[in-house]
Amino acid sequence: MKSIVFIAYFLVFACLPLRSQIQDFKVKNSANQVQRTQMLDLLRGEIRKTIRQEVVFVVDHFKVSGEYSWFEGSVQRKDGGQITFPDEDYECCKTTCLFVKRGSNWSIAEYGAFGTDMWWAGIVNRFPKAPKLIFPPDGVYYE
Repeated sequence: MKSIVFIAYFLVFACLPLRSQIQDFKVKNSANQVQRTQMLDLLRGEIRKTIRQEVVFVVDHFKVSGEYSWFEGSVQRKDGGQITFPDEDYECCKTTCLFVKRGSNWSIAEYGAFGTDMWWAGIVNRFPKAPKLIFPPDGVYYE
């Protein structure tokens, strides 16, 4: 009987870290649909303010762990047309975003769209609580 209780406790405590494992939101499915849509709608709203066009995303990278999520992708106009920019300071069409969850809602911690620089360089240092495994495995995030 003692060994059954031990095994039960072991399984319960061994599974606790699984709650904060990395989840891949690159593809929408029934398990991630609500959170994924909430985050992308937030980012879509920010981009709409900038370029005044309805957009959709081609997702290249979208990882979630705990209260943080990192997104990388391309922006396309919803109607399939070419994106037009207010001036020549924009470069089509990459966007990146760090989301943070506060309570049950996601918000944008930092994002960049249509830039020519890598604003996200060193983002791990600015957000030390963000799990490093949500970011792609190259060094620019850690500088």
